[in-house]
Order: sequence, then C-alpha cells, then structure tokens
Amino acid sequence: MERFVIGREERRRRWINVGWGLLFSGAIVVAVGLEHQQDPERYGSVLLWSVASILAVANLANLVFFLRYLRLIGDHCLEVLPAKPKVRGEAAEPGKLRFFSAGKWTELELEQVTAIRLFTRWGKLRHVQLLLSNNRGIRLEGYQDLPRLAETLQTALPGKLIS
Repeated sequence: MERFVIGREERRRRWINVGWGLLFSGAIVVAVGLEHQQDPERYGSVLLWSVASILAVANLANLVFFLRYLRLIGDHCLEVLPAKPKVRGEAAEPGKLRFFSAGKWTELELEQVTAIRLFTRWGKLRHVQLLLSNNRGIRLEGYQDLPRLAETLQTALPGKLIS
C-alpha cells in the first residue's frame, strides 16, 4: 500500500497565489481611485465603489474557499491499494484508490478508471488526471511525491496511460 499526502510546497504556492490576487486587486482599486481623482466626471464614484466592492467580495470569497481547502487537506491522504488475487475460496479483490478527507474514507475501484493522463509543464509533472468510465475525471495535484504517485498508478493500471 502506497500513501501520498499534500506537500508543503503546494500550500505555499497557494498562499502566494492568494497574495498575488490581493496585490493585483489593490492595484486595480488604486488605479481607478487615481483616475477618479484626476477626472471625476469620467471615472465617477459609482465606478470606484463598484470596482472596490466587487474585488473585495471576490477576494473574500477566494480567501474563504482557500481556508476551507487548507482545513480539508490538513489530514488528507491518498492510498493506492493493489489488487488482491483470488485465494482459496475467496473472491479476487480489485485494486482501489482510498481518499481520506474531512474524517471520512472514500474508495474508488481501479476498474472504474479508463485512462490516465500526465500533465507536464516545463518538463515537470504538474498533475495526474484519471478518466473514469462515467466520463468524469479526477485531478490529482499537489501531492508530495507526484512522480511516484504517477508511477504507482501506471503500475496498478497497465496500458491505460494516454499521452
């Protein structure tokens, strides 16, 4: 059984993205505010307050969703359970993916996976997508040892890798 957890680098990267969002939103509000100071007829106070309020609500929602994400991944892990062959009198058990999040285990039988896609950027593996038989997908990203996770999935699901 292999176990994978979300890495610190992923949490740090997401904090940085939240910071960039706040910075760019602040820059937009400052730019509209400066234009309002220079030409109040063209850039009215309604525009200034609507831009400021929309960006404030958007950033607040982003922060709430991000804090929820951090709470859920605090104890999150993914386990890859290999298939168990048939043993005297017992039925064979298919391989499974087990997700632990928010205090609950969720299982996915590997038989439901129809394909694996690996997405790279600048030569580095960024995420793994599992395509399911019901035409849905599961995106696996941010795990501490993502290349090993991809290798483990390829071993558990031979011939299902598509490029």
